Amino acid sequence: MAASEMIQELIRAHVEQNDARFRTVALQLASREARNGHRIVASRIRDLIDSAVTNAAKPVNAPTATPLARPSEDLRSVLAVGYPKERLADIILLDELADALPRVLIEHRSREQLERFGLQPRRRLLLHGPPGCGKTLAAAVIAGELGLPLLRVRIETLFSRYLGQTAALLSAVFVEMNRVRGVYLFDEFDALGRQRFAANDVGEASRVVSTFLQLVDADDSGAIIVAASNGVNEIDHAVFRRFDDVAHVPLPSVDATGRLLRLRTRGQRIPARELDALATDLPDLSFAETSRVVTEAMKTMVLDGRNRLRTEDLKAAAERIRVRHRGTSE
Repeated sequence: MAASEMIQELIRAHVEQNDARFRTVALQLASREARNGHRIVASRIRDLIDSAVTNAAKPVNAPTATPLARPSEDLRSVLAVGYPKERLADIILLDELADALPRVLIEHRSREQLERFGLQPRRRLLLHGPPGCGKTLAAAVIAGELGLPLLRVRIETLFSRYLGQTAALLSAVFVEMNRVRGVYLFDEFDALGRQRFAANDVGEASRVVSTFLQLVDADDSGAIIVAASNGVNEIDHAVFRRFDDVAHVPLPSVDATGRLLRLRTRGQRIPARELDALATDLPDLSFAETSRVVTEAMKTMVLDGRNRLRTEDLKAAAERIRVRHRGTSE
């Protein structure tokens, strides 16, 4: 989307008092500025958005969440259902995801306009990258922003069932998509590719992959499919072609880690320069591990009987997380 189109969309969202769309387009504009080398401008836009959003903020004109019937007995161990509260303000968008996620939201909020021209919004998103960098959170944000249920499909459970049942269970999941419009997260999606080419494959995995491709091709449910993978190189190329967007979700940079620390400690009045300095001491940590640093520091604050977080709390928690990180990576 060109800058002029973004400005028009921002004005339209303001006139319509659509705060959710305004945030979406503003974040997309910030990402565009960052790609053009205007990182200070991009950072200021993001900080303004963060300061204006409260935890109670909800998207305007979001679809009403569909009440979920209890999954059938066969699907209870395969589908985990929830209604996320996460919003765009809760996630740090980097690189390809900074374009892909807001675009999905914009297209689904403009669904009726697209359909008048015979077009459909993006519904299939493949996210790949190291663990803990925001793939699952991105799916939760999509569901939260659109007011849809999040249904996590446990790939490991699909493959743990009796021989011959996996493809049938997968078909049942797609039937559920027609019954309940939601965001369907296929976690550990690379298991499909790995299983297909496993040396001990007796044909079951190949049938599952073929079934998945056929089901995706025939799917017109309106549900959103998000696949999350840690090992994208092991996924069959035929699967890639079924997704509207494929986005890499990398380990955070020092700048991104600093932004996450500011986001998670909002309201604690810790100077930004101290958080940025702490970020430089957290190399190679994922977003999930950095969030854990803040959580551990907050626990220390509460157990000490204080209501104000200190930089020392964060530093001590960071050291514990770093030691744990080094232990698991050796």
